[in-house]
Amino acid sequence: MPERREKRMLRAMFRRFLPHLFKFSLYFMSGCVAAVADIGSYFLLLYLGMWYIAASVVSGVVGFFTTFLLNKYMVFQKRQLFLHHLWRFFFVDMANLTFITGFLYVLVDFLGMDPRPAKFVAIAPVVLWNFFVYKFVVYV
Repeated sequence: MPERREKRMLRAMFRRFLPHLFKFSLYFMSGCVAAVADIGSYFLLLYLGMWYIAASVVSGVVGFFTTFLLNKYMVFQKRQLFLHHLWRFFFVDMANLTFITGFLYVLVDFLGMDPRPAKFVAIAPVVLWNFFVYKFVVYV
């Protein structure tokens, strides 16, 4: 009996997620582009000798504009309310940037991790929650 209930729960979850699958795929692809912009500029700034925290903040700004524009026009296709969406996106992204920078600091300064792979580790949790925050909070 418990197996039947688990199967029903899985089917119900799949039915709820299925309508969002195409948008999530677009979100994932645009996120890859934004990640290349963010992480690529981070590595470039590290290579040029910038302190890893400053490099993370600057690359976060590059990622901010890349992500905002791709999400607004490609993923969620919201042509109106530019300033409204920008304002909401700004607050969400500043929370993300604060989390990423704080987590990066802990990983590098307290746990002794190299700043390059630490950036990937710090970004991972943000990627997971952002789709739903953008869909249900920012672009509404």
